Amino acid sequence: MPDPLTSLRARIAAIDAQMLGLAAERFAVVREVGETKRAEGLPVRSFAAEADVIARFRGIARERGIPEDFAERLALQLIGGSVQLQEEELSATSRAGAAARRVTVVGGAGQMGRWIAGFFEGQGHDVSIYDPSGRVEGVRSLGSLREAVGVAEVLLLATPLGSGREVLAETLALEPKGLVADLFSLKSHVLDLLRGAAGNGIRVTSIHPLFGPDVRTLSGRVLAVCDCGDLAAADEMSSLFGDTALTVTRIPVERHDEFMQYVLGLSHLVSILFFTTLAESGFSFQALETMASTTFHKQTRAAASVAGENPDLYYEIQKLNRHSAELFERIRTSLKRIESAVHAGDSEPFARLMEAGREFFPEVLPRELD
Repeated sequence: MPDPLTSLRARIAAIDAQMLGLAAERFAVVREVGETKRAEGLPVRSFAAEADVIARFRGIARERGIPEDFAERLALQLIGGSVQLQEEELSATSRAGAAARRVTVVGGAGQMGRWIAGFFEGQGHDVSIYDPSGRVEGVRSLGSLREAVGVAEVLLLATPLGSGREVLAETLALEPKGLVADLFSLKSHVLDLLRGAAGNGIRVTSIHPLFGPDVRTLSGRVLAVCDCGDLAAADEMSSLFGDTALTVTRIPVERHDEFMQYVLGLSHLVSILFFTTLAESGFSFQALETMASTTFHKQTRAAASVAGENPDLYYEIQKLNRHSAELFERIRTSLKRIESAVHAGDSEPFARLMEAGREFFPEVLPRELD
C-alpha cells in the first residue's frame, strides 16, 4: 500500500509542474507584450497595470480563501520576472544597433563604479577602469588618470562624494577630449567646476543614477542627466541610456540638489530620526518587537537599511547639499504644525494635514521589485 505522505507529495509535485507550465505560458505572452510595447514606443513598466494585477490577485485570493498578502507577493514576483524579461530583450535590441564606444570609469572598483562599468559592458561598449584603490576582475585597468583621460571617448567619474571635487578638478585640468560626466549624488560642491569646464569648451555633463548598485531591474528607476552648459553633451549622455528601461530625467545642474534635499536628504533624515529616537527611548528593539504594528515593521526596515549604510556618505549627503539648512528649517516648521494640530482641542487641523497628504500622493504608487 502506497505511503499516504508520498502520494500527497507526488500530487504537490504534479501541481507544481502545472504551475510552472502556466508561468512559462505567461512569460511567452509577456514577450509578445514587450514586442508590442517596443513597436509602439511604450515604456517597459506601467504602474497602473501592475496595480491592476495586484488587485486581481488579491481578489482571487479572497474568493479562494488564500491569504491576500501571499497572493500579492506572488504577483510581485511574476511582475518582476516579466519586467526583467522585457528589459533583457530591450537591452539585446539596443546592443544590436549600438556603436561601441571606449568608456572609462574613474573609481571603477567601487560599488557604483562596478555597476556603471558592467552596464556599459553589457551594452556592448569597450570598458576600462582607473582606480588606485583596486582592480575589477575581467575589466581592463589603466595605470593613471592621465591614461584614463587620454583613451576615453566617454569618461565617467564614480569616486566617493567627499573626494569628488578634487578628482573632477584633476580630470578637467588634463583637458579631456571625450565626453565627461560625474555620478555624484550631490552637485553643490562641483557646480563651479562643471559650469567652468563647459564654458571652456570641455564636453561635460553630470549624471545621477537614483538607485543602488544591487538593483535587478531598471524599470521604474530614474537616471538624472544634468545640463552643465553644453546641451549637446547632455544629449549625447542621455542617448547612451535611451534604449534602456531607465527613465531619464533632464534638469539644469543647479536644480539637482534642490530636488535631492527631499529625495535623498529628507528620506534619509526621517529614517535617522526614527532610529535615533528609538535608540534613546530606553526600550530595546526586542521589547518593542513584541508589540510591533505593520507600520512599525515597514518603517523599521527602511530605518535599519539606512543605519547599515556608510555613515561618511550619509553625512556628506546632508553636509554638502547647499539646501540642507532650508530642509532642516522646513522640517522644524512641519513638526511644529503637527504638534500644534495634535494639541488644538479638536481633530480638524490634524485632519487637514492628513487630507493634504492624501492629495499629494498619486492614486497608484510605484512598487519596488526585488
